[in-house]
Amino acid sequence: MNDHITVEELEKASHNVQRLFGFIGERRDWILAPDAEGAASALAEAAKSLSVVVSDLAASGDSDEVEVRLPAKLQPSGRVTAGRLIKFTDFIDQLRTWFSTHDGATLPEGSDSFVRSLQASLAGAIESIEQLLGPPPGAGAAAATATATGAEPEPLISGDLGPVAEVDMSARLELDNIASRPLLQNLRGVPGLTPEAISMIDRFFAKQGIELEGPEKRRFHDKALKWIKGTPDGQVLVVRLSGLSGKAEAYASYQPKGS
Repeated sequence: MNDHITVEELEKASHNVQRLFGFIGERRDWILAPDAEGAASALAEAAKSLSVVVSDLAASGDSDEVEVRLPAKLQPSGRVTAGRLIKFTDFIDQLRTWFSTHDGATLPEGSDSFVRSLQASLAGAIESIEQLLGPPPGAGAAAATATATGAEPEPLISGDLGPVAEVDMSARLELDNIASRPLLQNLRGVPGLTPEAISMIDRFFAKQGIELEGPEKRRFHDKALKWIKGTPDGQVLVVRLSGLSGKAEAYASYQPKGS
């Protein structure tokens, strides 16, 4: 057992966990890859275990309440892979093992800020992972970043719409939230899509032979809600499909109205 921890070691640990939290926090509204749910659960458990070890280590010092602030800016939507989550879990497990070897150590003077940062980052990472594992929130998520007009849009969902034999890559769904045909509504204070918006989206995919069901349908509707809310002034949301990968991929971009 090593009873000595330096400020430099705590600073490095705090910095690395903060980077991990930042990555996951900015992607907390992403979709988990089909094989990533178990990896996400394992990462959450590893982070909780490390949080307990750090809290025990800091118990002898002053323990202010940890304030968790999730990143306000979210990355454009995509998928979280199992491989990346597994690497994060390995890192957290190694850090927990290292802290465990210092059980009973006295924290050095000047380390309080790093310990609090470490605790806050772990709490934020756990909350972000739980959002990944649960249904995407209908409110409070930042809007998707608009793709530059005229640029090739990045795929926002890949493979989640199921395999298709053929996709009309020229097909476009324009969603313009205007007063005469609103696409957004509030039900008891919770924002959501109007029935007409849902119908337009479902008809668009149905024409391509793509039937959205259950969680897949709910997830895409949630994504569409964020895309519509994020539409810049004077522009309209355009959803397109690609089948080049053998599966349907949904793309979103924005273009000037009337173009």
